[in-house]
Amino acid sequence: MKFYAVFAAAVMLLSVPMTVCAEEKQATESEEEIEGSTADYEYTIDAEGNVTLDHFIPAESYEGELTIPSEIEGHPVTCLGKGCFMSSTGITAVTIPASVIDVGVHVFFDCDALTTFTVEEGNPYLYVENDVLFADDGKLLVAYPASKADESYTIPAGVEEVTSGAFGFAQNLKELTVSDGVVYLGRWTFGHSEKLEKVDIPGSVIMIEDYAFSYCTSLNSVTFHSGTEEISHATFAYDPALTQVTLPDTLKTVGQYAFCGTGLSCITIPPYVESISYCAFGYDGDMKAIHDFTIYGQPGTEAYLYAIAEDADNDYKNSFNFIAVEDACIPYELGGGKLYTEETEPAETDADSSSAVVTETDENGNPVNVEDKIGAGLFGNKRLQLILGIGGGVAIALAIVLLIAFMKKPKKDETAPEKKQEKSADENSTEDATPVETAAEETADEAQAPAEENSTEDAENVETATDETPAEPEKDEEA
Repeated sequence: MKFYAVFAAAVMLLSVPMTVCAEEKQATESEEEIEGSTADYEYTIDAEGNVTLDHFIPAESYEGELTIPSEIEGHPVTCLGKGCFMSSTGITAVTIPASVIDVGVHVFFDCDALTTFTVEEGNPYLYVENDVLFADDGKLLVAYPASKADESYTIPAGVEEVTSGAFGFAQNLKELTVSDGVVYLGRWTFGHSEKLEKVDIPGSVIMIEDYAFSYCTSLNSVTFHSGTEEISHATFAYDPALTQVTLPDTLKTVGQYAFCGTGLSCITIPPYVESISYCAFGYDGDMKAIHDFTIYGQPGTEAYLYAIAEDADNDYKNSFNFIAVEDACIPYELGGGKLYTEETEPAETDADSSSAVVTETDENGNPVNVEDKIGAGLFGNKRLQLILGIGGGVAIALAIVLLIAFMKKPKKDETAPEKKQEKSADENSTEDATPVETAAEETADEAQAPAEENSTEDAENVETATDETPAEPEKDEEA
């Protein structure tokens, strides 16, 4: 009996650590994501057992309607990963299960045959309205079916964000109105919508992301309203029909290549813009500077600095025509603005007042510095001539009075002590003059130093060009 008791106890002791080790091993495995695949999908199972669809394998060959599975290997499908169905050009309609509660960016980008979405009942996150896919109680517009027949569309009230690639490759859309309340337009939002002609952007849209309207080859009218602060990298790149744009007076940042490859030959840049990246304006689709491209702006603002910006290390140099205007919040190229002249004070801006100032253009349309016109101003300013004429007459009259008074003054005997006293006075006069001249020279040096420092700072403010060029979105692209 003792033998059996001891044996039973030993078995119990040995079984405890084995059970613990097995539980620990299972817990460790559950904390790691598990990758897998089926005939149609590559997927990932997270620690909670939920499936994210990463890639639709038959994307290039699939044709017709598609129903996304609600589970794989007994695990619920809860997320459509970014770019999952990208370039599935044969899909005509998509049905999304109730289990899906998360959708990544560019999920249906370049699905140019897609006409409608359907969401199964009971889905707490997604819904469809007028064939368009929405999420988060209507705050997020997820995807617009690229082959939807409508030629115009207004983003509904309540939408705050349009996700990246949502309208990409829209086949029939010509006119778009963004409702007031939308704050953010994501990357490639309307990219490659080749029939899109007209866009109205409200002031609520603070930021427009990279490539948002790129390759919209028919886009010829973009209306901004005061409020937008940033136009990002290549936002309107390769839109050749775009020949006029009125930038909002609230704009602060313009990204690189923002308007390259457009039909713009000139642009009025508001005075409150703080940063303009290289090749933002005045460059064609091959990144070559456009001959005689003209920039209208206020003296001393970022507009002027961009017109002359250069970077020898990266072979980047702008030599654009700059024409100073009174108020760059008014588009001069549309006929509403006025040129800045000597008699016109520029509107106050936050720009560095030490920047070079251009006042007007000569007969050839080239900008003329105010320093070059000082001499001409002395002879061409009637008010100055009148002042100088009156002052000259007064000076002559005073000189005559002094001369008469000097002639009537009795002469003194010139003795040696008096001459010595005059000599001493002359020496004192010379000594007194020296500090005055020295102070004047020091003042001139001090006035020159800030100008040199500001010139150095302006040179350092020129952005360094990189080799980055506009490119198509990839699946690993961040939203």
